[in-house]
Amino acid sequence: MSTHPADTANIVILGLGNTLLQDEGVGVHVANRLKSNYRFSPEVTIIDGGTFGLDLLPYIENKEHVILIDAVNFNQKPGYVERISKTDILTQLNTLMSVHHLGITDVLSTAKLLDKEPKNICMVGIQPKSIEAGLEMTSTMKNSVEHAINIIIEVLNDIGIIATDTKYQQKN
Repeated sequence: MSTHPADTANIVILGLGNTLLQDEGVGVHVANRLKSNYRFSPEVTIIDGGTFGLDLLPYIENKEHVILIDAVNFNQKPGYVERISKTDILTQLNTLMSVHHLGITDVLSTAKLLDKEPKNICMVGIQPKSIEAGLEMTSTMKNSVEHAINIIIEVLNDIGIIATDTKYQQKN
């Protein structure tokens, strides 16, 4: 049986969302941008979690650090980005914007019940402008992606992980 990178990684960056609903898929878009533009040490894995719900449990259980990325209704102006601490994630997601929020709350609750919850967890949430059907994010959301990435890089720096910007290196 082969080992999946998430099995050995102790730090998981998990992009969530439905890419068929414009800004709702921002977590997946941010995760994909991180994969294509940055290089991390082997203990970090980046996962497109889409809307998989409880199927995501094996990717987060017993991890040292988990960073979730998702569209979140903060009741703020579109494009607003905020880092949510572990204690506030479930409270914030009680204002469900989509079915996968129910899924991620189930995953986090199940991990806790099984005594397998990640040691440290945070979420980087972005206020969407539109969650209508469509493959493209709004320009407002596209402009917020870089801010979300900067917050994720800061979180990683705080735990001693340096991200190498491969996009920048390719230009020079």
